[in-house]
Amino acid sequence: MFKEKPIISNQYGALVMAFVPFIYGISASHFVMNHFWLGLSWFFTYLFSYPFFSVVSKKQNEKYKRWMIIYAVFSGIFIFPVLLSHFSILQFIIPILPLAGFQIYYAKQKDERNLINDIAGILTFGIIGMASFYLATNQYNFEILLHPTLFFIGTTIYVKSVARERKNPLYCKFSIGLHCIFIFVYLALGDYGISFAYFIGLIRAVIVPKRNWKIKQVGLFEFLVIFVFTLGLIY
Repeated sequence: MFKEKPIISNQYGALVMAFVPFIYGISASHFVMNHFWLGLSWFFTYLFSYPFFSVVSKKQNEKYKRWMIIYAVFSGIFIFPVLLSHFSILQFIIPILPLAGFQIYYAKQKDERNLINDIAGILTFGIIGMASFYLATNQYNFEILLHPTLFFIGTTIYVKSVARERKNPLYCKFSIGLHCIFIFVYLALGDYGISFAYFIGLIRAVIVPKRNWKIKQVGLFEFLVIFVFTLGLIY
């Protein structure tokens, strides 16, 4: 079983986005050892999601089912130490379940690229970030959910404007407008690092659609934009 190639999504940008709120939650609180176990559990949960939704959409074979189970087992193993000391961390599953319901629905419809489905995933990432903060403080911080969610929704709309929806000018205009709004919102709030990240995002939202970049080039540049945003969150 372990000699075969694992089933892993090639959406590496989504993996990065999945961990930005988690890291933000740590930086906004302080690191505890349980963050290590939660991070590993979340990593395998993320890996689990790809074969799981493939099985739901019936675009699967037995290999997908095997790796779905493998990832689920590892996720369960790594969350166990967290549950021993912070069983209350399970409360964050409650808001995640309806979001998973949306994703299951769109998987069954074979419409995984739907914007609502993307937003459901982004919100899930933010909730995990809140769990990360809660793990160290036993407190709720909705900023951990809010800031990454808004930025990643903008990122998703931008990516659609140069990929699947590149022939729909509304996506490009919406992407540019969204970035402009949040540049000034975060300037007004005094969050200059986040505002700068939106400014960088605005530049790429204006320039890249005119350059006919390949999807791989678009994706690589997004790593830089997300890195700038992450620095803005932390500092």
